[in-house]
Amino acid sequence: MQNEKALNWAINIAALVVLMDLSAVNIALPEMRSYFGFSVSIISLVLMISMLTATSSALIMGKISQIASPKKILIIGFTVFGITTFLSGIIRDFNILLAIRFIQGFAEAALYVIGPALIKRYISPENQASAYGRWMMSTGIGISIGPLIGGFLVSLFSWSAVFFINVPFIVLGLWFSFKFKHETIKNEKQKFDIIGAVLSFAFLASLIAAVNIGKQIGGSIAWAFLLASLFFFMTFLYNEKKCAFPILQLSIFKLRNFWLASFGFLLFFTVNVGSRFLRPFYFEEGRSFGPELSGLLMVISPAIMVILSPFTGNFQRLMGAKRVVLLGNLFLFISMLMFSFWSQSSSLLFLVFSMTILGIGMGLFYPAATNIGMQALARENYGMGSAVISSAKSMGKLVGVLVFALMFSSFLQNYNLNIETASIPDRILAIQYVFRFAAGLSFVGLLFSFFFHKENRD
Repeated sequence: MQNEKALNWAINIAALVVLMDLSAVNIALPEMRSYFGFSVSIISLVLMISMLTATSSALIMGKISQIASPKKILIIGFTVFGITTFLSGIIRDFNILLAIRFIQGFAEAALYVIGPALIKRYISPENQASAYGRWMMSTGIGISIGPLIGGFLVSLFSWSAVFFINVPFIVLGLWFSFKFKHETIKNEKQKFDIIGAVLSFAFLASLIAAVNIGKQIGGSIAWAFLLASLFFFMTFLYNEKKCAFPILQLSIFKLRNFWLASFGFLLFFTVNVGSRFLRPFYFEEGRSFGPELSGLLMVISPAIMVILSPFTGNFQRLMGAKRVVLLGNLFLFISMLMFSFWSQSSSLLFLVFSMTILGIGMGLFYPAATNIGMQALARENYGMGSAVISSAKSMGKLVGVLVFALMFSSFLQNYNLNIETASIPDRILAIQYVFRFAAGLSFVGLLFSFFFHKENRD
C-alpha cells in the first residue's frame, strides 16, 4: 500500500509539472516574441519543439513502461526535466533554448505519457479508478495554475521566470520516486523494437518539418519532407506488422471504440490546445490585458474541468459514456463558436462564459473518452492503449499549435501584414478567422461521436 501511495504521488506530480510547464510557457509567448523579435510562427517553436519529441517518443515510453523499472523511469524523467527546465530559464540564445526544449520533450513523455500505463500495471484493480481520477485532476490543476503563476511571474520579472515554477515540485517528485520500492516483473521474452522506435520518430519529425520548416523555406522543401514522412510512415507500418514485439500493436485499431476515442482525442486536443495558443495573443495584444488578467482568464477552463471531472463517472453511469463524449464535443463546438465572436468590445462576462463552456466540454470529454476507449481493450493491451491515447493527445497538441499559428500568420500575410505592423482590428479579425476553423473542426469531432458502439459493462 505504501508503494502504491508513493507511485500515485510521483505520477501525479509528474503530470502536474508537465502540464504546468506547457501552460505557463504559453502565457509567456507574447513577451518572448517581443524579446527575441520573431514572428508568432517562429516563437511557437518554444512550445512545439518539446511537443515534437514528447509525441515522437510517446509509444516508446509506453513500451518501456511495460519492460523497465518504473522507479528508474520516473527518477531519470524528473532529473532530465528539472535540469532542462532550469537551463531554459537562464539561456538567452534562442537556438540553444530550442535544443534544450527538444531534450526536455523526452523527459515530458517519460513523466506524462506513462502515467495511466503505470496505474494499470502497478496499482491494484480496486484502486485504479480512483488513481486515474487523481491523475486527471493533477493534469487539470497543472493547466489551471500554470497560466496564473506564469502571468504573475512574467509581470513581476520576465518571461524566463516561468521556467523556474516547477523546480520545487520536481524535487518533491524525485523524493516520492525514490520511496517507491516496487520490483519490476521481468519478462525475458520481451524485446525492444528499436527499428520501430527510430521509424516512428523519423515519421513524426519529418511531418512537423514539412508543415513548419518547409513553410518557412519554400514549397519544394515542404514537399520533400512530406514525401520523407510518408516513406517513414509506410516503413514503420510494415515493420510493426512483421515485428514480434512491436512498439505499436496495430490490431488494437480494429476495435471501433478504441480508434474512435483515439481520433476523438486527436481532434479535441488540436482544437483546444490550438485555441489555447492563440488566446493570450487576443487577451494581451488584441485587448491590451496585462499578463495577470490574461492568466486568470486562461485558468477558467481547466479549473472548471478539475471541478467537473470527478462527477463525470456519475454522468456515465446515468447516460452512458457515449452520450457524455457527445456532450463534451458539443460544448467544445459551442465554445469555439463563441470564441469566433470575440471582438474589441466583448465584455469580460462574455469571455468568462465562453471559457466556462469550454471547461465543461473538457470535464465531460476527457474521462468519458478515456473510459470508453480503454474499456474496448483486453487487459493485456492496457499499457499499449494508454500510450496510443497519450500519443493522440500529444499529436493533437502539436498539430494545434502548428496549424493555428500558421493560419494566424497566413491570414495576416494575405493582406500584406505581419504581427508587428497589423493593427489591433486586423489581429482580432485573424484570430476570429482561426476560431471559425476551430469550430468547424470541433463539429467533425461531434459527428464522429455518434459512431461509438454502446459500451460493454463489466
